[in-house]
Amino acid sequence: MSRYLIINADDFGYNPEQTRAIDELYSKGLISSTSLMSVAPDAKAAAEIANKKNFPVGIHLTLNSDSETSRWQSLSGAKSLSDGRGLYSDQLGLALHLRRKDVAAELEAQYKFAENAGCVIDHADNHSATMYGINGRRFYIDAYDFCQRHSLPYRYPKSADFIERQLGRKVPSPIMMLHRKMVNEGLKRNIVLLDDLVFNPWNMQRIGNKDVLLKYYLDAVENCREGITEIFLHPSYPLDNTEAQGEWTKRIFEFEILKSGALLEKAKKENVKVISWSQIKEYASDRSAD
Repeated sequence: MSRYLIINADDFGYNPEQTRAIDELYSKGLISSTSLMSVAPDAKAAAEIANKKNFPVGIHLTLNSDSETSRWQSLSGAKSLSDGRGLYSDQLGLALHLRRKDVAAELEAQYKFAENAGCVIDHADNHSATMYGINGRRFYIDAYDFCQRHSLPYRYPKSADFIERQLGRKVPSPIMMLHRKMVNEGLKRNIVLLDDLVFNPWNMQRIGNKDVLLKYYLDAVENCREGITEIFLHPSYPLDNTEAQGEWTKRIFEFEILKSGALLEKAKKENVKVISWSQIKEYASDRSAD
């Protein structure tokens, strides 16, 4: 079996800096996919770019805000999704308050936003893993039902290796059981899933410098398993306030790494074929879980 790789830029529309970076990378063929964050402040501008330039986009299903002080707003207006100030910023708030029917309504509203903007929608994925079961709620069922309604593939891998990379240790049995359950629920609905998923979970203290991050991604490309792997990053230009970059520096590094073309060069060297989400059904392996 051959090895295929999707290079995805998440959070399209997060802010003008990230919109600009992703637009540049997609226009130059340095990424093969992106995910539109419909609830984010710059989503309208990002959707207009996608429509104008015919960039297929994924729906970056978002149930939470990244900041406690600057909340994003629900597009559906469903009451349980918000505490009155905006979408909850913590997993506990989601777990305690969200109603499943409201989650379903919100996913549809976020899809409708992109559709009304003229976007070509080629997949769905999830912001902050809120729909991966880690908060104790079965929102992953709502994600799968959404994908089934719209005939979309979904970002979730059949291999549990991504969990081990995230935790930095062997996956505990209860989490392995949840993973198998999630994979089987998706396959039962005939949702096309990934074989593997790679992202860097480290903070800037551990990363230290761009070379460390570059090596992580180059190693990931070299070690792609058979089937379809997605690597997702969050590339961005620097924020206007250069003194406030902090963890945002990681996004700047990821932009510079993608802009260099190093991942594409490595993929070519390793005979890993770079594809888009729009092509995934063509290259998808059999539907059995590992």
